[in-house]
Amino acid sequence: MSPEKDIVNLWLNRRGFFTVSDINANNRVVDIIAIRQKGQPTVQHVELHCSVSSSTAVVSEKEKADLLRKFNDSNVIAAVERTIRSYLGKDSEYEKVLVATAPVSLSGITIVRFQEVIREVVSQLDRQNYRSPIIRALQLVKFVLMANPSTIAALMGKEDTHKPLSYHNKEQLLKQLLQQDVALKLFGKKENEGLIISILKNSTLKQPERLAAALESILTKRTATRFLNVLLQQKEVKTAIEEEISKDQKLVRFLET
Repeated sequence: MSPEKDIVNLWLNRRGFFTVSDINANNRVVDIIAIRQKGQPTVQHVELHCSVSSSTAVVSEKEKADLLRKFNDSNVIAAVERTIRSYLGKDSEYEKVLVATAPVSLSGITIVRFQEVIREVVSQLDRQNYRSPIIRALQLVKFVLMANPSTIAALMGKEDTHKPLSYHNKEQLLKQLLQQDVALKLFGKKENEGLIISILKNSTLKQPERLAAALESILTKRTATRFLNVLLQQKEVKTAIEEEISKDQKLVRFLET
């Protein structure tokens, strides 16, 4: 059984499905039949189309036709119906589901992104000893690799041939991380002020006009007054203002108001 099929099987099992894999359909193999018998039986014919190089690739019309044959080939339909009867003792309608890494749309087929399947599986993994070497490998990635901040940062920041993230995806990762509560708590700690300063120095907010506009949205009237009082006491700021006053009467009038 392929690693991705192992993962999808566990995902289905955790959703209450009993699964049968690699069913012979003469010239084809049916990936998975999933059956859940709570009340009215729910049955799915699940096929996989997964690749590490196709997460954003456009699926061609030829590929779409090949994927549809995975479900609509007469031998496949006969094998699926035969398997359903053998487990339920009767015929049953079933849903056609494609688990794929690439975005695709197929008539009559429910598409599930493999990225979401593996995310859900990994998020639910605990520390028990799993028999499946594939699930055990995911467990090691979660609790050994991802649990080490410096290691995961080095992997995500990798720039060589086998980098896991493109530059665009790194930007998206950072944006999503910064929107989480942990980021707000991180920047709320005094010991991280140096990090914030470093970020500001490399941001568009180093431009005086942008920084002033940002401060206007952050400071209240009371805190703005306190900020100005403290700012005017800074040595370099004070010197700069004194130099400007000597040549700019507009600044004099502003400070007098």
